[in-house]
Amino acid sequence: MGDVYAAVEEHIGRRVAVRIGFAGDLRVHQQARMTGQVAHPNVVSVLDLGEHDGRPYVAMELLEGTTLESGGGVAARSLDARLALMDQVCLGLHAAHERGITHGHLKPAHVFITDDRQIKLLDFGAGDGRPDAYASPEQVNGLGASQLSDVFSAGAVFHFVLTGRAPFATNAAVVWDPPPAISTAAAPEGLSRAVLKALEKDPHRRQQSINHLRAEISQVRDGMQGGRDRVLKAAFDRYHDLEALVAERRALGRRLGLPAVERECDQMLARLATAFPEFARAGIDYDGLGSIEAARAADALAELQTWHNSVLAEVALLRAAGGERV
Repeated sequence: MGDVYAAVEEHIGRRVAVRIGFAGDLRVHQQARMTGQVAHPNVVSVLDLGEHDGRPYVAMELLEGTTLESGGGVAARSLDARLALMDQVCLGLHAAHERGITHGHLKPAHVFITDDRQIKLLDFGAGDGRPDAYASPEQVNGLGASQLSDVFSAGAVFHFVLTGRAPFATNAAVVWDPPPAISTAAAPEGLSRAVLKALEKDPHRRQQSINHLRAEISQVRDGMQGGRDRVLKAAFDRYHDLEALVAERRALGRRLGLPAVERECDQMLARLATAFPEFARAGIDYDGLGSIEAARAADALAELQTWHNSVLAEVALLRAAGGERV
């Protein structure tokens, strides 16, 4: 559809992206008008459109990052991060649907991930009806785009997010049945079930709105969040238990006249703060921890438990050396 340039809007000095289409190709303006009707943080902002030397152009906000199709760092992301990505896609589509706008051909190339992990949906109205791994069956059969076709395309994109591959082969003809499975290693059962439901060939068997799909994904995310919070609280408590043990070891060392113990305790607390900066910054305020991913919380709990057992054994030895019953 033409080239995209980074540019500067001279009157304001703002950096923008400018797409310049081909003479007589109205799609550039058509897509811009559709996209421009959706003012939402998860939809790219259209700033201006016009013609230059007979060629249509559109000025948009300049995004720093990459599309989902180009990698987007998804393979390296945790499940928490992938769920956050899906949530933002749903929010962007919902904002469009509220205004009576359908995307029409959502696919990884139209999902932009900025450097600060914000999702921006691109190119509303870009569908051309050709067989595609992300287009709904009814679109390919000539029935046009709808909110339910957007649900299908979102499900196809989410399948890609979870597995790294398109849900269906791109051939002259796409066969949609049966829906491709998603391994339990890639997604919890509830999440897999929600995505595969969105990929139903019959539109009436899918979630009946993008908000319904988002609600099913959010239910999985909330369940994971609850488990994460329990693990994180246990890790937080174990961190402070360890600090208390180190303090007890220090006191025992002083009582026994062992200056080396004092130095070791200082070194242990320094390593502890370096290994777990989130806990060190939060102090005794659990709410000050902020958002920590489930995998990080689980790793922290396991490592802190190992440290705790080691220091507990050292404290027991010092108690014994001081004549205390262990």
